[in-house]
Amino acid sequence: MKTFARHRIARIVEKWLLVEPLLLATWTSHALVSEPRIQTIRVQRGRIEYNPSFIEQLSDRLLEATLRFEALRILLKHPYSRRQAHSAISYDASNLTLQEYLQTELPFPRARDVFGDRSYDQQFLEFYYHQLLDQQPPPEATSSPDGTASGAGKAGGMGTGEAAPASGSTESESSEAELATATTSTPSDSPTDLLLVYTDSTLSGVENTDQWDQDELLSDRLDELVKTAQANNSWGSIGGKLREQILANLHPKLDYRAVLRKFRTSILSQQRRLTRMKPNRRYGFTYMGSRRDFTTRLLFAIDVSGSMGTEELRQGFSVVNRFFNYGVPTIDVIQFDAQLTTDVMTFRRAQREVELTGRGGTNFAPILAYLDDHRDYDGLIIYTDGYAPCPKPPQNRRTRILWLFVSEENYRSCYPKLQHIGQGAYLKTNAPIPKSALS
Repeated sequence: MKTFARHRIARIVEKWLLVEPLLLATWTSHALVSEPRIQTIRVQRGRIEYNPSFIEQLSDRLLEATLRFEALRILLKHPYSRRQAHSAISYDASNLTLQEYLQTELPFPRARDVFGDRSYDQQFLEFYYHQLLDQQPPPEATSSPDGTASGAGKAGGMGTGEAAPASGSTESESSEAELATATTSTPSDSPTDLLLVYTDSTLSGVENTDQWDQDELLSDRLDELVKTAQANNSWGSIGGKLREQILANLHPKLDYRAVLRKFRTSILSQQRRLTRMKPNRRYGFTYMGSRRDFTTRLLFAIDVSGSMGTEELRQGFSVVNRFFNYGVPTIDVIQFDAQLTTDVMTFRRAQREVELTGRGGTNFAPILAYLDDHRDYDGLIIYTDGYAPCPKPPQNRRTRILWLFVSEENYRSCYPKLQHIGQGAYLKTNAPIPKSALS
């Protein structure tokens, strides 16, 4: 049976040679291993493990859909991203992402079925994970008379918090063995018992994500496959939004907090002054020693044009407040749209309320012209959605510039034309923002 299951898989994958070269390269980058101790099929640590009984229950159409599903899971690096706390929800989020882009006949729901809104279509793993996590009811302390949790036996994949533990794996393995020996008929396209297990995170989520964790080596190997497909235009049937999602995975996710810390370090300036409190390094206390104070002059320019929403502006001023946690004593803040709308405001501590002016169009030229006229700044951060013509680079080359975008989408679409002027980063949409950052 093991040989026959492997032969069926090989026969389908071989067809990808001419029509799906990227999926073929992705599949063959992993070792294919028969593993009867698991219930269905899973990817982990460079291996594709499968239960032969599961393979035998699937028709050729459903088997090919399943293999495509797992190949894309690898290509999007879901098993090699940072491990999430809730395995079942992580499995559901991965399956939602794959179903959104592949839209297979496997019995996985679409995002609109789960959330009831088409705006959730074709998002990404982290987005769906946090949305599903938000749907979870608060944990209940109630228990049944036999001492087990009241929801422990609850079935159903999407929207459940913790997966049912694999404590019944021995029973399931024995039942699968019996099923495998009893199954002699031709597999049909109707959902099978193990296919329903495969699509239900409460039954297979923990098992199938058990070894998911960040793996830079495998991620780099997959990046090379994607770069080769891009260079040779060997995408096969992968196109549109799915191709964009795969290419986006080539770029590491930016942690804007780490970028700000690094940017703050790069713009530190030193001031040397003499002091009797330290000995001179050459002559001891006979002569005055020296002390170096680290200071910085930072200008934060915030886009207050009409395209910037209230929540985005609140996020921007929250970033200003965060800099005081990094030891910056003062920050100059200026607002702009098509022109400078305020004089420079000097903040010496976190602000709870800030008055906004402007709300017109957007033009970066005035803020860069201001930088040319005021060259004593060590750093300039421009917080914006990026929707403006690309300006000429400033003549002031001393001041470091950081473009801080309101979202990853804005960063991807707008930063390429601005990257010759300065560094780039974006705010994560799920970052908690204090409501008091803006009035």
